[in-house]
Amino acid sequence: MQLKDIEHILIDMDGVLLDTKYDNYFWQEYIPYIYSKKNNMSLEQAVKITHSLFHYKKNTRDWYDLDYWTNILDIDVTKEKKKKETMKKIKLKKNVIATLEDLKNKNKKLYLVTNAHQKTLDIKLSKFTLNEYFDTIICSHELRYVKEDIQFWYILRQHLNLDYKKSILIEDTIDNINSAYHAGLKSIYVNNMNDNHPTPISKIGDFSELSSSL
Repeated sequence: MQLKDIEHILIDMDGVLLDTKYDNYFWQEYIPYIYSKKNNMSLEQAVKITHSLFHYKKNTRDWYDLDYWTNILDIDVTKEKKKKETMKKIKLKKNVIATLEDLKNKNKKLYLVTNAHQKTLDIKLSKFTLNEYFDTIICSHELRYVKEDIQFWYILRQHLNLDYKKSILIEDTIDNINSAYHAGLKSIYVNNMNDNHPTPISKIGDFSELSSSL
């Protein structure tokens, strides 16, 4: 497959378009702090408890579900995500808008495909006008499987009526790249670290490098 022949580009959000520092801060630091205050315990205890709960649910639908964590932690997670001190940490990666515009000018069909819960997606997209660049936006919750599960990619192909031979996934998570690959969808791995992987057809250090590849 030649990259120039690609018609459909499926793009991950966190780690590709948006910096992951916001999510890392929110879940690893901010929520444990709120949990410690709510339950009158040390921050060290709160970190141990919350991180253990997060680890147990990693790569599941619950892991991404704000309503689930609101119930488990007894904290209004959506409300906390909307606060100014957390919202200000949501950052676009460099040249994202220019790259999306360039891909649209090349008549590529763009799909935002994310594991983020719909409420998380709404919060992040409310800060940036990204919606207009995508033909369709897909949250894994609506398809009932996360991207780490091969079933997600089978259902997505049918849902969007895609030809995976003319499609490419832009992704920064190896587990998602692997599951997509086994469903017949190849990827471009976005990672600026020096770790090669056999599954992606190519690798770029940043989303802004994509335009020169297509």
